[in-house]
Amino acid sequence: MNHSTNKEKLYFEIYKDEYDISSSNDRFYFKLKDEDGNSYIRSRPYLLKTDCQKELKSVLRNFENRERFIIEQPYNYTWRVYLKAGNGEKIANSPCYRTEKEAKNFIEDLKCLSLETPIIDKTK
Repeated sequence: MNHSTNKEKLYFEIYKDEYDISSSNDRFYFKLKDEDGNSYIRSRPYLLKTDCQKELKSVLRNFENRERFIIEQPYNYTWRVYLKAGNGEKIANSPCYRTEKEAKNFIEDLKCLSLETPIIDKTK
């Protein structure tokens, strides 16, 4: 995703991770996806769907707040963007990027998000 040419439509998806056998498939997550199905952000797990929904609404209200984003280098030669809650806890993360500049560009791409960003609930 390159913010200078970003014309993709983004949406959030609430889902249960059917491949997460450690949680007995009773945890809820949200992802930011594009119309081609590529994922850009994945949340931490939530026991209750309502907690997942509340956190997602908070995320949408705070995307303009750049203090909520952290760029770190968790592994050698890769960079990751973390989204943190008001209390500083990491609540979501991006895939790994090869450069810090790519990670910063990713944050710029998120300026298009708002409370109007569609949310698709795949758990119904």
